[in-house]
Amino acid sequence: MKKMAMIAVAALTAGVSLAQVQGLIIQQSGQQIAGKIQWRNSSKAYTVEQKGGVVVEIEPEKVRELRIPEPPALRKAIAESDIAVLTKLIKEYAHLNWDTVATRHLAESYLKRGDAKAAREICEKVVAANPEAAYLGEMAPAYWTALIKCDRSAKAEEYIAKAIQSGDRRSSAFALNRRGDLIFGSGDSPEAARKALRDGYLRVVTLYRDVKDAQPEALYKAARCFDTLKQTGRADTFRTRLQSEFASSEWAKK
Repeated sequence: MKKMAMIAVAALTAGVSLAQVQGLIIQQSGQQIAGKIQWRNSSKAYTVEQKGGVVVEIEPEKVRELRIPEPPALRKAIAESDIAVLTKLIKEYAHLNWDTVATRHLAESYLKRGDAKAAREICEKVVAANPEAAYLGEMAPAYWTALIKCDRSAKAEEYIAKAIQSGDRRSSAFALNRRGDLIFGSGDSPEAARKALRDGYLRVVTLYRDVKDAQPEALYKAARCFDTLKQTGRADTFRTRLQSEFASSEWAKK
């Protein structure tokens, strides 16, 4: 995951972060270097301008952790699904952690507008620069959703399987939700509902309770499966938990 945070969305940017932001680099050696940080594609390295104007260059392989403050415009852009601002943030924060976050939400914004093709294409530009982004990290769940909606379920399942096998709990939890989606389909088959619960949603609800951002979707979709199975009591139990524990989530508002 640390590696994912440092990977540039190279195909979406001019190769240099437009932002030069105050932050902190912790090197593999443990040494901490604070200052104005920027990524330079020409040298494939970070530059840190310290007090007094001293500039230090640090190769990404030497970086253990990169701490960059959240862009002020990010949360509003996410809340409003503002495609223009999210695209701008991807360029400004290339290699500075927040490019991958902005890419995830840009893809989700396209999905909300019903443009799965645009979401898939924006994700595939990232995957071309970094193949692991297809199954690990911030963007992967949105990419799987776009693939499924573009009738590329086989490719989605390939990446979902890799995510589950990766050992990364967040990636695994979201992958199980998407596996449930692939199985459940239109939601009118009791057999598919049982299998989606067993191989997808219930595993997230019971085994991945620590992955909080995957829980609301799993609870909502598990309830739908129990509706299909005519198990109203169990469906209500999951909806009650969704409303009590994740009332502010988009799934609780559905």
